[in-house]
Amino acid sequence: MSVDYSKLVPGQQVSSHTYVLDAHTVSRYVDAVEDRSEPSVGDDGRPLAPPTAVAALSLRGVVNDLAIPGGTLHAGQELEFKAPVPVGETLDCVATLVQNSTRGDWRFMVVRLSVENGKGQRVMEGKSTIMLPV
Repeated sequence: MSVDYSKLVPGQQVSSHTYVLDAHTVSRYVDAVEDRSEPSVGDDGRPLAPPTAVAALSLRGVVNDLAIPGGTLHAGQELEFKAPVPVGETLDCVATLVQNSTRGDWRFMVVRLSVENGKGQRVMEGKSTIMLPV
C-alpha cells in the first residue's frame, strides 16, 4: 500500500482501531522490552498492562495505516496516561494528524493519539513525531 503523505492535512484522522489488550499481547510486549518487573495489579485484583504497552498498541495502527517505510525515525513523543488499563481491556485508538511539513530531505508528521477504554474513558493521550525520508 502506498500513501501520498503530501496529501494528508492537519485535522485528518489517519488511524482508528479497536484492540483487546489481552494477556498474549501484553506478554509479547513485556518480552520484547525485556521487562522483568512484577506486574502491577488493580484495585479489583486484575493485572494491569504496562502503560507503554498501551502507547505501543496505539501506534500500531498509525504505522500500518500510513504504511510507514523503512528509514523512518520516531523522533519524539509526549504521552499522558490518565487511568490504569487492566489486561483484557478493549481499547479504541484514534490518531489525528496535527502537522505535516517538509524540511530538507525529511517529512515531519505529528499525530495526536487518543485511547479510550470500553467505557469511553480516556486512558491515554499524547502526540508522536515521526520523520520520513522524502
